Amino acid sequence: MRDRSTDTLENMSRVRIAYGPQPQQFGHLYLPDATDPGVPVPVVMVVHGGFWSGEYHLTLGTPLSLELAAHGVAAWNVEYRRIGAGGRWPEMSADIVAALDAVATAVAERARAEGVALDPDRVRVVGHSAGGQLAVWLAGQRTQVRPELVVAQAGALDLASAGERGRRVGYIEDLFGQPYEADPQLYRSASPRHRVPIGVPVALVHGTEDAQVPVRVAERYAEAAAAAGDPVALHVVDGEDHFAFLDKRTRSWALSRELLLAPEPIGSRVRREG
Repeated sequence: MRDRSTDTLENMSRVRIAYGPQPQQFGHLYLPDATDPGVPVPVVMVVHGGFWSGEYHLTLGTPLSLELAAHGVAAWNVEYRRIGAGGRWPEMSADIVAALDAVATAVAERARAEGVALDPDRVRVVGHSAGGQLAVWLAGQRTQVRPELVVAQAGALDLASAGERGRRVGYIEDLFGQPYEADPQLYRSASPRHRVPIGVPVALVHGTEDAQVPVRVAERYAEAAAAAGDPVALHVVDGEDHFAFLDKRTRSWALSRELLLAPEPIGSRVRREG
C-alpha cells in the first residue's frame, strides 16, 4: 500500500521507487486516487533543475507532481546523480535514461501493486532549467520508453554556443569536468539545440524576464528545431521570470500544466502569453 504514515498530502500519495543501485537513483511516484482499473493512465516524468548541482533535489518537482496526480495522471518525479552528489554528465545522462525506461518496468510494477495501470504509450516528460536540458536531450536518445511530448520550462537548451564563441561558463564546465576546447563534440552531444531533429514534439515555455536562461535560448532552439523538421511550440510568457515555474499562481505554471494534460501533443506554433 501507499505510504500513509503522516497526514500530509505528499506522504499520502507518494511511493518511493529505486531505478538503480546508487543512492541518487530513485524517484517518487504519485498516483491519481480515482482511476478505472481497466483504463491505463498517462505518465509524466518530472525532471528537476538546479544547475545540475547536488545542492538541489527532486523536492523542487513535488508540487507539480502532486498537481498532475490530482488531475488524473501518474507523476514520476525523479532524482539523479548530480555534481557533488554522485557524478557529472556521464552518470547524470545515464540516470535520466534509466529513470525513463523504468516507467515500463519497476514503476509500472509498483503502480499495478497499487491498483493503477500505466500507459507506456502516453508518457510525457517535463523539466525545468537544467532539467529542461535533460528532458529534451532525453527525447533524442534511443530509449525503451518513447515520450510523446517534452515540455521544457526555461530550459538550458544550448550548452555549446558560448564555447564556440570562446566564452567560458563555469557551471557548464563543471557539468562536463573540462572546458569546451578540450572536447567540443562532448558539449555539442549534450546540447539540445545542436542535436535536432529528435522526432519528438517539444513545447517550450519561457518568461520574458528570465535572467538565468534568457528567452532567446528558447527562441533559437525553436528556430533550429523547426528548420530541422521537428514539431515545436514556443510559448513566451510576458513579465515572468526563471522561477515562475515553481509558483502555482503564475501563468507559466498554469500553461505547463495545460500542455502536460492536453489530450494531444502540440502542433508547431509560437504564442505570446499575457
